[in-house]
This record gives sequence, C-alpha cells and structure tokens, in this order.
Amino acid sequence: MSLPPLDDELTPKKLDLKALRPKGDDARIERNTEKLGEKWLGAKTIASLRIEIPEYVDHELAMRAASERTTKQYIVKCALRAYGIEIAEEDMVPDKRKAKR
Repeated sequence: MSLPPLDDELTPKKLDLKALRPKGDDARIERNTEKLGEKWLGAKTIASLRIEIPEYVDHELAMRAASERTTKQYIVKCALRAYGIEIAEEDMVPDKRKAKR
C-alpha cells in the first residue's frame, strides 16, 4: 500500500481574488450593511459629536444630569430641540443605560 504524494499539498495554489470580490455595486452593499445593522443592532447610524466647552459648563451639565438622573447627552439633545433642531422621539432616551435592560 502506497501513500499519496505530498508534493500536491505543498505546492502553493494561486488565489482567485476576483472570486472574493462581493457581487454588486458599493451603494447597494452600503444599503444592505445599514439594513443589517438596523436589524441586528436595532439602531440607526449614529454620529459622534465632540465639542469643547468651559469646565464650569461641563460641571453644571454633570450636576444637572445627576440631579435629574439622566445623561449630559440627553440634556444637550433637549437644548438642541429647544433651538429648533428636529430630533425623533425614539432618539430622546433620558438614560441610554436603562434602554438596554
């Protein structure tokens, strides 16, 4: 009884990179990615905003958030709404930590 030659297994095979390319255009792939994110994460695409404010303003925000048992983010969203920026009701979560329970 003879064993098969090892040469075939040791010879590197050339990868067909075109076979790895996703089918479809980038816009369709992006839409599908967003749809999957909404389905699995239950959320829309979220943007991050970083601002610089005086320390006393940050302290006041933190104190108010603590006394109202909410987040600084929620207080800023309320201020943006008062300024006339439209924010959907489902995006107005007073304490996002409680929403995940």
